[in-house]
Amino acid sequence: MAATWTARAVVELYNLVVWNERDIGLAEELIADTVIRHEVGGARTLTRAQAVQRVTDMWGLVDSLRFDLNVVIAGDDGEHVAIVYDSTIIARDGTPTNVASIEVFRVVDGKITEVWNAGYQQGVWN
Repeated sequence: MAATWTARAVVELYNLVVWNERDIGLAEELIADTVIRHEVGGARTLTRAQAVQRVTDMWGLVDSLRFDLNVVIAGDDGEHVAIVYDSTIIARDGTPTNVASIEVFRVVDGKITEVWNAGYQQGVWN
């Protein structure tokens, strides 16, 4: 089923459903066997199980988490999608934290294969 989704749809489902609704089953469908997470100064390759565990682990630390996608731009190549997001996280003790960042995803055959993360900072986009 995932192979019929556009790259943009995969990225939106990943952020708005997997993360916002804690849909771990969908994460299994959207993430490739391995995914490379690029960061400034390095990259690391995660297995699907490790990438899904990132979601599970984060949800284990918080009461709520929400990604709002302010900008979504799909590349002409049908594989790359850039997002600008704000995220609101409520810790177990009720403390809210806002973080914001930009990420670029590469989606091949309906699966996320790479993510470039510019790093995130506390706050929201102005």
